[in-house]
Amino acid sequence: MLELEIEADELQVVELDEAPFDTEDMEALERRNEEVYLKLLEFNVRLKRLFGSNRAIFARATEAFLRLASLKSPRQGQLARLFRDYRDFKRHHPEDFARASAAGRGRFSLLLQVFRYFLRHPVSSLRLLSLARVKRLLQVLVGSQSLDSISWIDQRFPTESSVSRQPVIFPVDDVTAQSVELNFPEVKAPLVSIVIPVYNQYATTVSCLQAVLAHTDGVEYEVIVADDCSSDETRTLGDRIGNVRVVRHPENQGFLGNCNAAVRAARGDYVLLLNNDTNPQPGWLTALLGVFEQHKDAGLVGPKLLFEDGVLQEAGGIIWRDGSGWNYGRGQSPDAPEFNYVRDTDYISGACILFRKDVWDRIGGFDEQFRPAYYEDTDLAFEIRKLGLRTIYQPASEVVHFEGVSHGNDLNSGIKKQQRINQGVFRKKWRGELLAENRDLGTDVFDARERHNSGTTVLFIDHYVPFYDKDAGSRSTFLYVKSMVEMGYRVKFLGANFFPHQPYTETLQQLGVEVLYGERFARNWKLWLEENAKSIDVIYLHRPHITEDFIDEIKSLKDCPRLVYFGHDLHYLRTEREAAVTDDSKLLKVADDWKKRETRIFDQVDTVLYPSDVEVNAVQEISPGTNVAQLPLYVLDAPDVDSFDFAARKDLLFVGGFTHTPNVDAVLWFAGEVMPRILASDPDVRLHVVGSNVPEAISNLASENIVVHGFVSDGELESLYRSVRVCVVPLRYGAGVKGKVLEAIQSAVPLITTPIGAEGIPVPEQVMDIAEGAEEFANRLLGLYTDESRCLRQLAARPAYVADHFSSGVVRAAIEQHFACESEG
Repeated sequence: MLELEIEADELQVVELDEAPFDTEDMEALERRNEEVYLKLLEFNVRLKRLFGSNRAIFARATEAFLRLASLKSPRQGQLARLFRDYRDFKRHHPEDFARASAAGRGRFSLLLQVFRYFLRHPVSSLRLLSLARVKRLLQVLVGSQSLDSISWIDQRFPTESSVSRQPVIFPVDDVTAQSVELNFPEVKAPLVSIVIPVYNQYATTVSCLQAVLAHTDGVEYEVIVADDCSSDETRTLGDRIGNVRVVRHPENQGFLGNCNAAVRAARGDYVLLLNNDTNPQPGWLTALLGVFEQHKDAGLVGPKLLFEDGVLQEAGGIIWRDGSGWNYGRGQSPDAPEFNYVRDTDYISGACILFRKDVWDRIGGFDEQFRPAYYEDTDLAFEIRKLGLRTIYQPASEVVHFEGVSHGNDLNSGIKKQQRINQGVFRKKWRGELLAENRDLGTDVFDARERHNSGTTVLFIDHYVPFYDKDAGSRSTFLYVKSMVEMGYRVKFLGANFFPHQPYTETLQQLGVEVLYGERFARNWKLWLEENAKSIDVIYLHRPHITEDFIDEIKSLKDCPRLVYFGHDLHYLRTEREAAVTDDSKLLKVADDWKKRETRIFDQVDTVLYPSDVEVNAVQEISPGTNVAQLPLYVLDAPDVDSFDFAARKDLLFVGGFTHTPNVDAVLWFAGEVMPRILASDPDVRLHVVGSNVPEAISNLASENIVVHGFVSDGELESLYRSVRVCVVPLRYGAGVKGKVLEAIQSAVPLITTPIGAEGIPVPEQVMDIAEGAEEFANRLLGLYTDESRCLRQLAARPAYVADHFSSGVVRAAIEQHFACESEG
């Protein structure tokens, strides 16, 4: 069933010093190697189809059966090794593996995947239902089996969670440990020194070293084994394991003294203390280092700790006023949202901690008061915080910790008894900080897990996590989330469909945002608010149809936070304008309904925000008592206008998501009314159309002069911005400030738009051309396209314009004005 039919002579090794191959020989070898590669690819895909997320469980059960049947431990875990090889192959060939997997996924399997997700998540799935979304799903299911379609399904209806994925364990017993040989890379200038303190337990140490070697890619590191006078095979470890430095002491130092002595020998800029009773998981060290790259004030960083069965052991630690501690999340699902975002924490378990060596040296290492062990890691976190640095939990790094292997679990005997003693030592040393900053045992866990004592907590509620690379509204929301986090606000995010869309959810989590997703929150979001509303200062509601779903329940809360509403645009105004352009009287009734709904929201919230002064004035007219203000749509970077080379550029660019009907109308109008006039003057001009969810009416425009790209990556879009000569935004109706217009301003590309496109933007004529009607639009566009001096004049005004109206300072001032408040500690 699982045979891999590759003969031994198929894998060829060539000695380059021998007679050289001619071209035919090389081509034949390449073809043969390609055949072998394809067989490996097919075999690995077959493994996934046969075992799926249950492969690790299957492997372990089979190994246990083999041990029982043979009454001895197999020399190697053959199935476990097979699945490790499968995982490594998949990691090193992700694109090819995705294509091979997709080739075998028919429409029925995709439909079954969606059906299974609905069964597991009925409430969140029902919240998602709408005619447009069902239509889109059917289009995907009956359409071509492209990787894009499969990706669309996988993103919205995932089949796996971390709960269903078992950790990768390297089981080693005393017998097999004797035969394990490892060879670590030789590194002259390590970035990280991994220090592993040990005392006997050779097999446990070998298991840890196997995991480190297998799962530490892309980092220059050294391994230092700190041997505290072991009496078992650990004494010979330096002879058995290649390129590992062994530091030994003439006398037993205890855990604390052993670590202090070993760190002095470290050569890396960073030091990672790692218990030998651990198995780091893939990508663990890269994720930890990433925190230091993202947060310059990071002082100590630690991972998510798991039990061997995958259950959560610790997601950062809480220290209470009496000095006692909690392993936050212990015994719960490692996949739960509350354990999967980057955040400050009281301490990180010393089983795995990463810090800069120069910071360790400033502190002087572990405090000798805590000899021989326990509370030295907690004390280190407090010492680092005293320096003005942060202790940060990184959930993207996972490490299995075989708790109790080193010191057992009995607090009344052995070295474990020292834990109770050192709690008193710690409480005495940090009494002032504990009384001022920490909470009574078991209280205010919502705040205590994050060391949140003051400042502003904002809960965003929007239709889903922001797809920052797909539509202007999401990009605006994402930039405000990011700005608030950078300003020190604590941000939570609730997407009304409760879907963990990736990579967008993880992006927020890595920023430090707790995202509420999944069936549990879909069913119990109001209960979550009831429990935590007192710790939330502002609920930031987005879009009228989303706000309507939540606001009545929110208003009924005993501790209702301040409510701020951002409509993105006035739906009634946009619909009225669409009715005028399309001469559709039915839309006037829709517009009137939107006006009533939006006015009702204005009456229920404390503050109303819109990006355009036109909308602010409209709200004041229809709802005079409303507290309404203007909020900049985007934070813009200063445009690099010097990069614009008129002669080296050509063509036109339109960017806009096509779930927004004004964008569909804009492209159809431009293609039908404006483009023929342009081509009559210059037949070589092309229009590039970029945007997600392309409808058939737009895709049918594709021709020699109209290139319909659909959705593109950020990198591809930047490349287009660098190659085109003029951006066009030919909107005939809409409302609010248009994100595509602001992006064009930032991109340092000349721009032409309509009065609707320029609406709400301060003094737009300074940085863009504005034209109305097909003939005027075409004439002004041709004038801009052929006149370098006009283009350069338009671009020259942009840096100062952006600084005055859309800089981070302007946006931050707006945030402070509308959101800031001090909550009680």
